[in-house]
Amino acid sequence: MIPPKGISLGGYLQSQYESHQDSQDQLQQGGAPLNKDRFLVRRARVSLLGEWEYAALAVELDANTTNGPQVDLRKAEASLQYRPDRAKPPVLMATLGQFDTPFGYELVESPRTRWFMERSQASLAFWPAEPDLGVRLAGALAFFRWTIAAVNGEPLGEKSPYVAQDPNAAKDVIFRFGFDATPRDELQIAGGVTALRGRGFHPGTDATKSSLQWQDLDNNGLVGNAELTAIPGNVATPSQNFDRWAAGADLRVNFRSPLGVTKVYGEFVLGSNMDRGLYVADPIVTNVDQRELGFYVGATQEIGPYGIVGFRYDDYDPNANATDSRGGLLLPASEAIKTYSSLVGATLPDRARLVFQYDIVRNALARTAQGVPTDLKSNVWTVRLQVQL
Repeated sequence: MIPPKGISLGGYLQSQYESHQDSQDQLQQGGAPLNKDRFLVRRARVSLLGEWEYAALAVELDANTTNGPQVDLRKAEASLQYRPDRAKPPVLMATLGQFDTPFGYELVESPRTRWFMERSQASLAFWPAEPDLGVRLAGALAFFRWTIAAVNGEPLGEKSPYVAQDPNAAKDVIFRFGFDATPRDELQIAGGVTALRGRGFHPGTDATKSSLQWQDLDNNGLVGNAELTAIPGNVATPSQNFDRWAAGADLRVNFRSPLGVTKVYGEFVLGSNMDRGLYVADPIVTNVDQRELGFYVGATQEIGPYGIVGFRYDDYDPNANATDSRGGLLLPASEAIKTYSSLVGATLPDRARLVFQYDIVRNALARTAQGVPTDLKSNVWTVRLQVQL
């Protein structure tokens, strides 16, 4: 899409209802609800774009009710660019600010144009939300595309008190090299390889004083000698860093026919200590590097200007070294999560879309009466209405 010159405004709203097979009318320890059958505003985004001959800016705000009403900053990009042909990507662009982490295809694909409700499990685990803060260099020459970036490594949405900050001096460095070719007017082929190297952070602990604990064993409200326990103090422990890395490859093909655009695409990612959203990796605690593997393949088919159908298979193994204790033995086990997603939708071109998606989820999060891991029923269906400017 060719950005208009000068200042432009944009925005879109995604409202939905979702139903989860594992939903319960109960509360977790701590008070969080287990009911997930609900209406919500998934995204309500407003963007301000600026495009000039040698400079560009992008600011995007997001409001949602995913975890209660909240508003946050999604993009704040200040760029210098050399773009002699506005119908093509910049030959060279340097960006400083908050932007989508440039790893692979799915992470930088806009939720506004993505047909499936959310990204794949591996992508959500590695990057709970797309934005991070840093610097990015990117360029395009004919069909060749490249990006080099350095980011804090604390993306939005991660399970950490340091979101959008950086507790260590090391930065996550990302290299991406790819291509985007149109060998025929009706055919587009694009893809690339990406690598990331960075350091995670394990926080230390504060020093504590010795204390005395009383446990009323006989429930008489009086202190007895046998009910007092001395709790020794602890010295502070230092924080530590640990290495993490990821490598991935992606490919997509778009073919336009009289029926509409057919899109077939897929992505593969391998990582170590990268999970920051699902099974958070911390080798300082476990003394073992957590190896993760994820991939997905998908296809969508437009049915004229007003319809869409699609299917995606998503597989994520958060720990290739996982074991399970049974009968006093440690046995190799799989923690893989497999998701089969199908969708059907109707669209008003450039204005609105109504999409229904059903996810069949297979995992090993439950156990049989004999203690053998088995599937925890957690299928999901979602209906979403999106309207855009």
